[in-house]
Amino acid sequence: MKSGFRSRYGRLAVTRAALVVFLVCAAAIAAVVFTLDLSARHSNRQEARTELASTARVAASTFSTMRANLRTRVSELAASASLQKALLAKNKTRLRSLAASHDARIDLRGRSFGTIPQGARVTATATLARHGQAVARVTMAVPLDRSLLAVLQAATPMPKHAALVLVQHDRVIAGGPSGTHVDLGADRIELGRVPFFSTATKLVAGNASLVAVESVSAVTARVNAYRRRLLFAAAITLALAAGLATRLARPVARVFADLARLTRQAQTDGLTNLANRRALDERLDDEVDHAKRLGTNIAFVIADIDNFKSINDSHGHQAGDEVLRRVAQTFAEAVRELDLPGRYGGEEIAIVLPGTNLTGARALAEKIRKRLEELTLTTPDGIAFQVTASFGAACFPAQSSVEALVAAADAALYEAKRTGKNRVVTATAKRKTRGRTTGADVPAPA
Repeated sequence: MKSGFRSRYGRLAVTRAALVVFLVCAAAIAAVVFTLDLSARHSNRQEARTELASTARVAASTFSTMRANLRTRVSELAASASLQKALLAKNKTRLRSLAASHDARIDLRGRSFGTIPQGARVTATATLARHGQAVARVTMAVPLDRSLLAVLQAATPMPKHAALVLVQHDRVIAGGPSGTHVDLGADRIELGRVPFFSTATKLVAGNASLVAVESVSAVTARVNAYRRRLLFAAAITLALAAGLATRLARPVARVFADLARLTRQAQTDGLTNLANRRALDERLDDEVDHAKRLGTNIAFVIADIDNFKSINDSHGHQAGDEVLRRVAQTFAEAVRELDLPGRYGGEEIAIVLPGTNLTGARALAEKIRKRLEELTLTTPDGIAFQVTASFGAACFPAQSSVEALVAAADAALYEAKRTGKNRVVTATAKRKTRGRTTGADVPAPA
């Protein structure tokens, strides 16, 4: 069985089958790898955004705690006995010392003792009053700068490559290129032309926002190890698929060959090896539609073997079958590759001729007629005899539809039979049905 299969289908068919199996497996593996990789990258991005959102919330909470501590410190200093005594004694030296030791500014009747950070900052103030009137004011401040970010980052758990950025009025004030515009609503920002994933949280004071960022490259790098393992697994699977394709090549080639054979059988006449009636009808319909769209010609020729019944009666059906085979061979050798010859029924053979006018169809029919006329066949008993055929030809668009085209060719064939056989007759105008003509329908003999 293997040797017969090899000789019938050959190594090329087996190679093609192996390639098809391998390509199908490769396409499936590629689809799985692409899906898994896409899912991994999406999950990684979602995880990064979740981590950044958590980082920003924790850092903002730490900032709120720092602000609360600042207010507590201001209140404690304002209520301290040392400050009260220095205010009552108007001890300027002591007031300066208290302000310096507590990083505060003490305002007393138009005079200030100590300084607080300038620029972007968060302040807390306590007022000292006597008899309902303000006597002094104590102010402390925390600058919105890198030092604050350093404290927040030290107190906040965050991803290895993440960082914090302070933004005020949509402009970076610390943690990145100063003055860079930031869209707080976006999940990506650019700092110094480097793309970052980002999540922003508004702070409770200072009209500022805290943005947790991590570079896109760092987030992408998280899945690199997984992607390498995935590609390695895909390569191993492809190697296994190649081995599987080799093992399955012969069965698959046999299936393909059987499908091709069945397809040919469905469209081929078993005796003549020409197209059958169904294939002819389908091709004629398609070619007429094509000619209508492009405004081109298509010719249809029907031939009938002369005196075929007498051949069967005189020489037997085996001789009749041989006649059909030899006539079919003559037709197949005479037509172009784009033409379609086929057995139309019984001893009738037809040809679909795309892009051919009536003159071309008549010339081809005449060439085939002469070749048939030169054929000499021999019966199994050694009796020699000759074969002739009559032809009818018609052309679209002179015949406006498939039905009209076939009817006109059929009527022209009938006329060839009626006027002596072994000749070509063309339909020069629309014909009605076989055996009936009118003045304009008279066919023209070749």
